Amino acid sequence: MIRQVFLIARRDFLQRARSKAFLASMLVIVGLVLVMGPLLSLQNRAPSPYDIGVVGIEPDGLDASLHSAVRLFDRRAVIHRYESLTVAEEALDGGSVDVLLVDDREVVWVEEADPQLEAVVAAAFGDIDRRKVMAELGLTEEEASRLLSPAQQRDSSTLQEPDPDADAKKFAAYAGNVVLYISILMFGQFVLMGVMEEKSSRVVEVVLSRAQPRHLLAGKVLGIGALGLIQLVVLMAAALVTLSMADIVDVDVGALGFRTAGIVLSWFLLGFAFFSVLYAGLGATISRQEDLQGVAMIPVLFLLPGYFISFIALENPDALVARIASIVPPLSPLVMPIRTIAGSVPAEQVVLAVVLILAATYGIIRFAGRVYRGSILRIGAKVRLREAWRAARADE
Repeated sequence: MIRQVFLIARRDFLQRARSKAFLASMLVIVGLVLVMGPLLSLQNRAPSPYDIGVVGIEPDGLDASLHSAVRLFDRRAVIHRYESLTVAEEALDGGSVDVLLVDDREVVWVEEADPQLEAVVAAAFGDIDRRKVMAELGLTEEEASRLLSPAQQRDSSTLQEPDPDADAKKFAAYAGNVVLYISILMFGQFVLMGVMEEKSSRVVEVVLSRAQPRHLLAGKVLGIGALGLIQLVVLMAAALVTLSMADIVDVDVGALGFRTAGIVLSWFLLGFAFFSVLYAGLGATISRQEDLQGVAMIPVLFLLPGYFISFIALENPDALVARIASIVPPLSPLVMPIRTIAGSVPAEQVVLAVVLILAATYGIIRFAGRVYRGSILRIGAKVRLREAWRAARADE
């Protein structure tokens, strides 16, 4: 029995793995994931400094006020001075400077003002004006500094220590959830199409002369499931490489990546085991291409609610609907991983979710196995589930 299941699994694995469409899509997806690393790295680079042009009358303390104001936005300022207005305007029009300060008061832009830089210039001139007023009032340097210094910050605290990796975890949970949904859907449909194609071409009749229906079903699920698992491992490795290239500050990419990958792979196995058997049983009821789309939508009706609820879990992992859906199959393969990655889930809830999805998988194996056995050899019109069930019972 084990040898038969292994040979069938090997045949289905190699048949799909050698497909040009599968290999091409795999290369494209991995390539896109790897390209994201340099792009994220460019996004995480420090912003370029503001180039500020100055011409004509210059107020005292302009440099200090500009540098102080621009630091509020975590930027730097490079100040360029010009001898004539004509040369300064040419520099502004040519992009050498971002803004031009003319004769102490006039601010010149190329087209539209940059809101952040406009706030920097306004803050700098406001600081200069306050210093002038204080000088006119005869205040000493110490008194002026006390008035200009920012208000003293009051002590603040939180009841719970904030998680510095919260945003990174949410991103990892979102990405892992999308990959998980697509993988279960794609490889489940591979099982469906494989069963239908073998039935319509009558290849299954030859295979069943040497193997039992349950062995054929198990081999097909194992073979395509192994291919899906390998693809996920490759994608996770590519994602880990691209996140390492992104150089995200204050985030342990390695620990977060391996944790996310482990959770996604574990729930892929659990979710695929459930849905692939369902796909196989439904695929055995059809032998015509025109019936494929209608049958393929049935498992999707079970997948979509979990996928949508997972976004609620992403924003609030402890929401009531998220907690219930993360335990109840067949919603749990998509909701529990995102709760586990993005938040903290009690161990007993995870164990309960695993036990329930395994129990549900056993039930669907019994159901789909009987439907598969009762309909796999019936060519032509779509076989009703009730007819397949009765046919399998009659053969027992």
